[in-house]
Formats: sequence, C-alpha cells, structure tokens
Amino acid sequence: MPEKILDVRDLRKKYGGLEVLRGVSLSVYRGEVVGLVGPNGAGKTTLLKISLGIVRRDGGEVLLNGVDPWVEPSSREKVGVIFERPNLPSSMSVREFLESAARLKGASESDVEWAIEAVGLAGHEWKEFNKLSAGLKQRAAIAHALIGSPEFIIADEPTSNLDPMERREVLTLIARLNKELGVAVLVSSHILPELLRVAKRVYALSKGRIVAEGEPQEIFQAKRLARIRTTEPERLASRLAELGLEASVEGLSVLVRSISSPSIVYEALTKAADEGIPVLGVDLVEPALEEVIS
Repeated sequence: MPEKILDVRDLRKKYGGLEVLRGVSLSVYRGEVVGLVGPNGAGKTTLLKISLGIVRRDGGEVLLNGVDPWVEPSSREKVGVIFERPNLPSSMSVREFLESAARLKGASESDVEWAIEAVGLAGHEWKEFNKLSAGLKQRAAIAHALIGSPEFIIADEPTSNLDPMERREVLTLIARLNKELGVAVLVSSHILPELLRVAKRVYALSKGRIVAEGEPQEIFQAKRLARIRTTEPERLASRLAELGLEASVEGLSVLVRSISSPSIVYEALTKAADEGIPVLGVDLVEPALEEVIS
C-alpha cells in the first residue's frame, strides 16, 4: 500500500469557547486525490491550516511527510498550497511573481517555464494580475503551487468565485497534474459534485466532525434518494415504512432515503401496488451536500 503523505488523527481545535474541530481523522496517500467536502463554516480551512502546521492544534496528532509540521516546518518543503483567495500582487506580472517564488524555493528558470506551460498560462505570463480573469488568476495560483516540484498539493476551495466553465477547467487541470505527475492532492469544496469529478476518496465534514468517508460512489449510494409520485402519499409512506424503508411525505410525493439498492425500492413498490396503493412514477435522485452530511 502507498505511504501516507498526510495522517491526521483525532484532531481538535477551539477558538475561544467554540469547538471548531472535534476529533477529526483523515489521511492522504501518495499519488491519490482526496476530497474534503462540507458547508461553509464546517472547519475545512482550519483543518487544512493545521495540516500545514501554520495553525496550532489543541489536541490530536498530525504527520506531514512523516513528521509534525508544527514542530518541523521543513515537512512543508515538497508541499504546494492553493488558497481560496490567493493574495496576488495586482501590479506584478505572472512571470515576475513565479520567478520570485522560484528564487525563494531554490527552483530554476526552467521550473518557471514548465509551470507556466503546465497550467496553460503561455501567452499570459507577462500580464499583470489586475488584467487577468478570475480563472487565469487561479491558474497562476496553481502554477505557484507547482514551483519546486511538490509531491503534495493542498487546495482550499480552489474553484471558489469562478464561473462554471472556469471551475471545470481548474478541476480538469488538478486531475491532469495528478495523473501525469503523480502529485497527491487534498482538495476542499462546499460543492459536492465538483469533488466527485476528481477525487478517489471523499471525507464529508460537518460541524467539526467527519460524518462520512469513502469512495464517492459508496457515499452517494448510501445516501441515494427516490422520489415516488402517488395520489395517496400518506398511505404509501406508511406502507413503505412498514417494509423497512425510510420514507417521508413531500406534497404529492414520497421521498425514500438511504437507498443501498434501487431493487429494494422497486420490490417494496410492487408490494404496495399489489395492495392497491397507486404508484405513478419513480425518480432516483442524487443526494445534495445536505443529505450527505445529515
């Protein structure tokens, strides 16, 4: 099994009297893409900052490249970071910005050239940041994270404030960097479908706790919904509950939650229909973030 590049165990953090992280455990193996999903305020950014060793934890253990990043900052040497709102110098060109980063990291001019090409900024490298679109700025932030040939990238809401096309382009870029370079990635978002496009494993964070984890399809299947149309929703919901399904009435529909297999629902509906309960139609619905963290 690949080595863990990040190992977080029973992590706890308070700000004043507010417990922001409550026993969070999470791991990232070399070469994989892991998603961290949760609503705003769930504790994602705090978790990522503690994982980098730039915020002190109150309890638990964090190992980055095998050592505690709070004690040993050198553990971050092969880690690139993409912040939600990167602080980019408005009057500096992309190339100047990346060359400055290369000097700090001991990287070469060829590293800068490679990063510009890798993220698709060729032709824009001499533009100042105040003349770039939000999508190009985020590409520049990714290029900055690539300086120094990182083995691991931590991306905090990298698609925030981008339009749908720009979000797809940034996620496609992250997936390509992982596939072509083998870079491990921990990427956070409050938009679940985005992470499903790139992550092999997903952690769902809510109110400072991990409430679900696993492969995306496992999580989706465990939280899959079915909306059943009927003229007798109360009667149908009652019968489905008797048959062991989690059913509730929503208008003229019955919502069935946590479906491990559609066949279970169809078998139950066949029994209900045989008993004279009208079933007009069934729609399988992918769960929203709220369903995953509930």
